[in-house]
Amino acid sequence: MTSDELFVWIYLPGDQTPVVAGRLGVSQTAAGKLGHFTYGRTYLARKDAIPIDPVALPLKKGEYTFTSLSGFPGAILDSCPDRWGVKVIERLVGQQDYPRGYILRNDPGRAGALAFSTGAKEAPQEQSSREFSLEQLLTAAEDVEANRPVDSELLKALHPGTGGARPKCNIVENNAVWIAKFPSIDDEPLISIPRLEHATMQLGRLCGISTAETCIREVNGRDVCLVRRFDRQIDNDQIHRRAFLSARSVFYADPAYVAVSTPSYARLSRWMPRYGCTEAHRKELFRRMVFNCMVKNVDDHELNHGLLHVRGDTFELAPAYDIVPSLKRHAIHYHAMLVGESGAGTIANLVSVAEAFTFNRDEALAVIHQIQQTVKEGWRDVFYAAGFGDEDLRTVEHVFQTLPEGSELSDRR
Repeated sequence: MTSDELFVWIYLPGDQTPVVAGRLGVSQTAAGKLGHFTYGRTYLARKDAIPIDPVALPLKKGEYTFTSLSGFPGAILDSCPDRWGVKVIERLVGQQDYPRGYILRNDPGRAGALAFSTGAKEAPQEQSSREFSLEQLLTAAEDVEANRPVDSELLKALHPGTGGARPKCNIVENNAVWIAKFPSIDDEPLISIPRLEHATMQLGRLCGISTAETCIREVNGRDVCLVRRFDRQIDNDQIHRRAFLSARSVFYADPAYVAVSTPSYARLSRWMPRYGCTEAHRKELFRRMVFNCMVKNVDDHELNHGLLHVRGDTFELAPAYDIVPSLKRHAIHYHAMLVGESGAGTIANLVSVAEAFTFNRDEALAVIHQIQQTVKEGWRDVFYAAGFGDEDLRTVEHVFQTLPEGSELSDRR
C-alpha cells in the first residue's frame, strides 16, 4: 500500500496568510483509493477556525475517511483545476499525478480559500507572474488552444487553477477580481459566446435571479466576458478569499449519494439547510433551475452551482454563474442535473419536485409563469443592450420559447 500526503492550508476570513488546517493522506489499496483526513490540534484550538466542510469535515478530533472521488474530500477536490487548467499546467510543467499534482500547483485563481503543501512547515508556494495586458492574455489563451508555443510567464498569468473547460484567466480591475472568459476556437461561429453569456446573465437578473456581475470588454475585435468573483473581496488593496463548496461537495457529503451518483436540484436543495442555507436560498435555487430550463442552459452540472461561506459553519447559496444557452434545437432540452424525475426541461418535471424547494404546486407554477413571461417579453431588449444586432437575435430566438408542458402535467388535466 502506498500513500501520498497533502497538508491543507486555509485563508481564514480577513487573513492574508494561510494557516495549516490539517493533513490528507491518500492510499492506494486493493479496493481503490482511500483518503484519511485529520485536523491539526493547533487549528482545532483556534477560536477563529472554520470547517473545511461543516458536514463532511466538521471541526472535531479524529480521522475522516473517504473512498469516493479518488479518496479526496469534495471540498479539497474543488481546488483542483478543471480541463482548461490541466491543459495550461501540462504546458507549463508537464503531466502531473491527478489530482494531487495539480492541486499542489497553488494558484490565486483557484476557487475558495484553500492552499496546499507537502509539509506542515512548508508554506504553500503560490504561483505568480508579472502583469500582462488583456490583449496579451487573450493571445496566449488562443496559442494554448492551438498548441503554439507560449512564454512560461504568460502560462502562469493564465491562472490555471481557475475551474472550467473554456479558456480564461483572472484580472484585477475597478477594485475587484474578475474572471476574464475568452472566446474559444471551438465556439459556435455565428455568435459571440462571451457576449452571449453576459447577455444571459443580465437576463437572469431581470428575472430576479442572483447572478455574478458581468461586463464585456472588446479586445482586437474579440469579445471577453468579465465575471466578478464572489469568493474574492478587495479591501485596502488586499485580496481576501472566501471559502466555497461546489454542489458536488454537498452531494458527496451524503453517504447515500455514492450509491446513486445522480446529481439533482432537489437533492441539493434538501441538503442546503445542513450548511445553514435558509428557505429563501432554496426558493432561489428553484428560480435558477427554472431559468436554466427557460434559456436552455444544459451545462448546469454540479460544479456550476455552489455555496459561499458566510461565518463559522454557515454557508449560503452562491450567485449563479456559467449560464450559457445551448444553441442546438431540440423539442425538449435535457439538463446535466436532474430537474425532477429526469433532466427534461418541462413544466411538469419542474413542478414535480416543488416541495423540495418549500413551494407547493401552485406557487411553483406561478414562479415558472413569471420567469417565462419575463424571458419572452424581455430577452430582445436585454440582448440589444448587450450589443447584439438583429442577425444575432435571429440566431438565438429559438432558445427563448415557452417550456414544453410535459406529459405528466397534461395527464393531470
